[in-house]
Amino acid sequence: MKIDTRSADRFARAPTKSCVLVYGPDQGLVRERGRALVESVLGKDVGDPFRMTELTGAQVGSMAGTLMDEAAALSLIGGRRVVRVVAAADGQAEAFAALLHARAGRAPEQESLVVAEAGELGPRSALRRLFEESPEGASVACYADEGEGLMSFAESALGALGHSVEGAALDWMARALGGDRSIIRRELEKLSTYVGAGNPVTVADVEACLGDSAEIDMDDAAVAAATGDLAGLDRAVARSFAAGHSPITLLRAISRELLRLHQAAGSIAAGSSVDGALAQMRPPVFFKVRSAYERALRAWRVDDLTRAIEMVADAEVQCKRGAPDEAVVWRAALRIANAARRPAA
Repeated sequence: MKIDTRSADRFARAPTKSCVLVYGPDQGLVRERGRALVESVLGKDVGDPFRMTELTGAQVGSMAGTLMDEAAALSLIGGRRVVRVVAAADGQAEAFAALLHARAGRAPEQESLVVAEAGELGPRSALRRLFEESPEGASVACYADEGEGLMSFAESALGALGHSVEGAALDWMARALGGDRSIIRRELEKLSTYVGAGNPVTVADVEACLGDSAEIDMDDAAVAAATGDLAGLDRAVARSFAAGHSPITLLRAISRELLRLHQAAGSIAAGSSVDGALAQMRPPVFFKVRSAYERALRAWRVDDLTRAIEMVADAEVQCKRGAPDEAVVWRAALRIANAARRPAA
C-alpha cells in the first residue's frame, strides 16, 4: 500500500498497517515520521526496553529469522510491541517478505508494529515494491519540503511554538529554507527564539534570522537573470560562487526559473492575463520581485524563453567539457538578463 504525500503525516500518527516502510532522501523527515509511528503505539515512552526493539538492516539480513522472532515476541509487561529497523535496504527484502506473508489476513492492531527506515529507494527497489504491493504493508515516501508544502510546514511548526506568521514571511521562508526536515525544524526553532515567546513572525524577523542562507544567493541570481536585473545578477552570482556553489548548480537554478517563466508565458499566449499567469506560478512568486516578474513576462516570448533554456543547457555542456566554468556561467547569465530587458513587443 502506497501512502500519498498529503496523508503521510496523518498515517504516521495512526497507522492502519502493522508493517511500514519509511524511506526517502530527506532523512530528517524519515526519522521524524519513524518516531511518530513508534509513538502511535508507545506514546512518549519510546525507550521502553520491554516493548521496543531496535535492529539494523545488517542484523536483519545476516541472522535468519531475527526479524520474524522479534516481531512475534510478546511484551513481559503486556501491551503492543514495536520493532524498529534502521538502515533497511533491498538486501533485507526477503526477510520482510516472509514477515508480510506470515501476517496475511491478520488484524494489524493485534500484531506488533514493525517500522523499517531506509534511504532513497528508486521505483525498481525490491524493498519499496514489496511494501507498496503488499496488502499487509505500507510505504511512506519522504521528500524535501518545498514551495507551498514548505510554507505549510513552516506555518504549522511555528504555530505549534505559539507564533502567527505573516504571509510575506512565509514566502520568504520558502526561499530561505530547504533540504532536510530536521535542519528546517532547527532553523524554525532558532527563529522562534529570536522572535520571542508568543510574538508574530514578520518578514523583518525572517530576513534578520535566516538571511544568511547561501541558497538565497543562488535563487537571487536565477531570478535576476530571468528578470533582467543586471545589478542584482552581478551581486548574486558573485556571492553564489563565494559561497561555494558550483557553476553547474547555478546554471540549473537559472534553468528552473526560466522554465517557470516559460510555463507562465505559455498561459499568456493562450489568453491568460499577466496577473493570472503570475497567480498560477508554483512556488508562488516572492512579493518583493513580483513587479520584476510582471516586466519580464511582458518582455519574454515563449520562443525566446525556449532558446534561453537551450542556451543554459549548452552552457552546462561546455562546463562539463572543460571550459572555464565561471566565465561560461557569467556569459550565459548576462545574455539571458539582457534579453529579459528588451522593450516589450
